[in-house]
Amino acid sequence: MATKQDRINAVLNDLKMATSDIQGLAVISPDGMMIADQLGGAQGDAAAAMGAALGSLAKRVTDTLNVGDFQEVNIRGTKAGILLFDIEHRASLIVTVSDRANLGLVFLEARQAQNQLAQLI
Repeated sequence: MATKQDRINAVLNDLKMATSDIQGLAVISPDGMMIADQLGGAQGDAAAAMGAALGSLAKRVTDTLNVGDFQEVNIRGTKAGILLFDIEHRASLIVTVSDRANLGLVFLEARQAQNQLAQLI
């Protein structure tokens, strides 16, 4: 039987295979700890900490502006993009994408993975 970690990694693998626009993936805890890391490179711990801070800030903004629960953040850089998806307030999914990514497809696939991860975490 597959462990919880194996099932989380399987969801991330499926998401990464869904579109070539996805460059990296991670699942992080609200306190900035890495749960699953497929970002590539050495930035994992820093990405987990900054992702948690970004999620916390996004939650505060949505609460302050009374727009409902935080769901996702989209950051576009000149070289790539970063998406952050809340997973039932228990974790977050980070997705890095190419600068010319088909965001509609990425969001569709990432939201499906977000729902699958919510069942696991």
